[in-house]
Amino acid sequence: MHLQVDIHKALGKFQLNCAFEAEPGQVTGLLGASGCGKSLTLKCIAGIERPDRGRIVLDDQVLFDSEQHIDLPPQKRSVGYLFQNYALFPNMTVSQNIAVGVQDRAARKETVRRLISAFYLEGQERKYPRQLSGGQQQRVALARSMATGPKILLLDEPLSNLDAGLRVKMRAELKELQQKLDELSDGDFSKQLALNYKRICSDLEFLMQITLWFCKKEGPLHALVITPDMVEKVEEDEE
Repeated sequence: MHLQVDIHKALGKFQLNCAFEAEPGQVTGLLGASGCGKSLTLKCIAGIERPDRGRIVLDDQVLFDSEQHIDLPPQKRSVGYLFQNYALFPNMTVSQNIAVGVQDRAARKETVRRLISAFYLEGQERKYPRQLSGGQQQRVALARSMATGPKILLLDEPLSNLDAGLRVKMRAELKELQQKLDELSDGDFSKQLALNYKRICSDLEFLMQITLWFCKKEGPLHALVITPDMVEKVEEDEE
């Protein structure tokens, strides 16, 4: 997956100018103060918002190009989006929320079953979002985002809506999930989902750690791409 973003959008007096690239295997974090345009940038990539001008390319597919008048709808972009508040439908059960993201009607029931298994939501299928913990809500939202088989997954401040206590609890739950996902190997579909989610868990945890490290060492950042060299620097500094 190779993502190229170079966009501009004006909202009143606010001007968003954002340009970056993400290579396959990289984790990219957008850092900045509240209201600087992080969520807006993700929404432009996902097709929820339309830039005034610029270009967004995912692999060889042009998602948006103002000069060529290209603006693909969200369902054709192969982009998964995890909203900041998870955006679960309150009147739908866990199974129904996940089913919304499954486009193949014939395979919907089986796909939902496998997603529930892959994200360790067994026993929660008939519960509503209000009956779930913050970590469970996040897993449901991630399962729905991955139901379409996206090439990239955009996470909009996934821990920001939780208080300090719940953040600690969710980090512990993420670590527990990483350990459990090692045991999941029933079928290629579930195994791939497990590997993808394990990576997401690791990336969320590590992105927080490495962000704090680089802000402390290098000062404020606008964008951060995690590379193997960065990992080595952090590991050396912690020794």
